Amino acid sequence: MSNNRTSSKEKDPVVLSYENFLLHESDVRLLVDDQWLNDSVIGFYMEYLNTEVFKNNPKVYFISPEIVQCIKECNVDDIAVFLDPLVKGKNYSYIFFPLNDQEQLQTVGGTHWSLVVYGAQEKRLFHMDSIFDSNEKQARKLALKLKFYFKDIVDIITPLVTRQQQNSYDCGIHLICNAENVAQFVCANLDIREVDPVDVDDLQNKRSSLVDLIYKLAKRKEIT
Repeated sequence: MSNNRTSSKEKDPVVLSYENFLLHESDVRLLVDDQWLNDSVIGFYMEYLNTEVFKNNPKVYFISPEIVQCIKECNVDDIAVFLDPLVKGKNYSYIFFPLNDQEQLQTVGGTHWSLVVYGAQEKRLFHMDSIFDSNEKQARKLALKLKFYFKDIVDIITPLVTRQQQNSYDCGIHLICNAENVAQFVCANLDIREVDPVDVDDLQNKRSSLVDLIYKLAKRKEIT
């Protein structure tokens, strides 16, 4: 059994250990080979946005996809267990929830990613879906759970204008780019409902820039 575990590690070695996330070679290959992104890649980038891009920014916070999945599928009485340690007493203006269409508790997989954003000032949940309303059912399911927690939400889901993906596998890239684009927009004190769709060049370049970022962070960790 020990030899099998060693062999598995050798076949798929860790490329980057970042905060609470481990990225393996197989995760990086998803970016290189134009494949659907998994929760490890999405979760890593949400943590990167929290830790470095928007560090100490009181306006925005990004939830990991594993936590979002648990909130979506758990009993309403358990929602605080997941969200209190992250957002209670922090007064964030906008909280970002990467949403997956997997319907099993504590399992992220499925076939599609989209983005839900809670706006505290607007008292609304905004949804950005790169395949029109493919994740509407899941967004509403998450929204109903979040209403129990935030209590002030006045509308279940408000769609935001979202650039549509041109293939079957880039929903995760759209999610990542949408999250960063919206965060930068609202941090400039602009109305989230007026956010422009993410730039096409940003979408086209995001896979390569993510790969570069992962190896840059891995190199930095080696030096330190």
